[in-house]
Amino acid sequence: MDRLPDVTTTQTDSIARRTSSATHEEGRFVSGTLLGGRYRIIGLLGEGGMGEVYRATDLALGQSVALKFLPESAAGNDRLLERFQNEVRVARQVSHPNVCRMYDIGEVEGTPFLSMEYVDGEDLATLLKRIGRLPADKAIEIARKLCAGLQAAHDKGVIHRDLKPQNVMLNKKGEVLILDFGLAAIAEQIAGSEVRNGTPAYMSPEQLKGTGVTARSDLYSLGLVLYELFTGKRPYEAGSMQDLIALQEAAQPSSLTALASDVDPAVERVIRRCLDPDPLRRPSSALAVAAALPGGDPLAAALAAGETPSPELVAAAGGTDGLAPRYAIACLAAILLCIGVSPWLRQQSLALFRAPAEYSPEVLAQKARDLAARFGYGQKPADRAFRLVERGELFEHLRKLPSRDGRPGRRCLPSRWGPSLR
Repeated sequence: MDRLPDVTTTQTDSIARRTSSATHEEGRFVSGTLLGGRYRIIGLLGEGGMGEVYRATDLALGQSVALKFLPESAAGNDRLLERFQNEVRVARQVSHPNVCRMYDIGEVEGTPFLSMEYVDGEDLATLLKRIGRLPADKAIEIARKLCAGLQAAHDKGVIHRDLKPQNVMLNKKGEVLILDFGLAAIAEQIAGSEVRNGTPAYMSPEQLKGTGVTARSDLYSLGLVLYELFTGKRPYEAGSMQDLIALQEAAQPSSLTALASDVDPAVERVIRRCLDPDPLRRPSSALAVAAALPGGDPLAAALAAGETPSPELVAAAGGTDGLAPRYAIACLAAILLCIGVSPWLRQQSLALFRAPAEYSPEVLAQKARDLAARFGYGQKPADRAFRLVERGELFEHLRKLPSRDGRPGRRCLPSRWGPSLR
């Protein structure tokens, strides 16, 4: 079955390729071109419906940057210019290690451009096409970083609306960054025809139908990306919009473990929750998705990054700790047994010390010294110590002694030992 094209419904798809090696065409500006007296063009990184992206050197700061230009045909398109400026306004609100930083907007030769962080690496779509799929442990690491970046946007009220493998970059250090906020918007500002903007193959059912878009719509897109990350395949293949909606409503994608045997069942559970056609049944947040992943500890990750964890992060992280019920019940039973037995054991060990002796400890110590002198040890010792030694044979003997009234079976001491033992 043919796939839906990876284009947005408003023909504002993201840049097709952003890998550091995609410089096979010169584009509008040749290498070495100086723009605005500040940016030296190094080469073309990619091009798409929203124009071209170049790698350049910011001569003022001595840093590599990426410059995104609108296509020449959009020079008089006020709607595209407004969207271009909105991308800067929205993206600059989100600051996180897993989100590509947006710097500023400028203009050269009458053409506006955006300056942003240059990511020396490869987008996830190209990587998956090249290697098929990632090992499960590496995929979990990438998934957790994706969740962190997406949560940072949602914390600012920003909905990405175009999360897909082409908009996820992996740099040469293994870091993951979410790109392209060209369709991103504040949740309250999305209405009317704007709801259906996005890439159809990675849109939620409510977006495709135009009924609404929320942060949980991004979680649906996240589920689609994670499915492809772990299996190398899309969960749904459709030839038309109607077929895609029908497949999404059925919510019966192929099992992840059937496509990749090393996928943890917990991964499949959380991805299926993300792909639920009902937004209310999806995870509550990207943090909840991260917490549900095997070994997920978003709280520790936030602290390691020097961030102040939000109450939602603490709540999401708290659900990952603790014993399984069967182990917890067994431990509780063992603790209660020890508590019940400890008084009896303590009584046995302290019985001798509760029964007064015929002589005081000092008198017994003197008698011991007298016995030592009789055996030839008359010299005064340099150090001395004394103690009472508990002997089980003595307790058994005491239990067999008759009580004062002569009845057997009473656990008592002779009268010279003082009160009875209980």
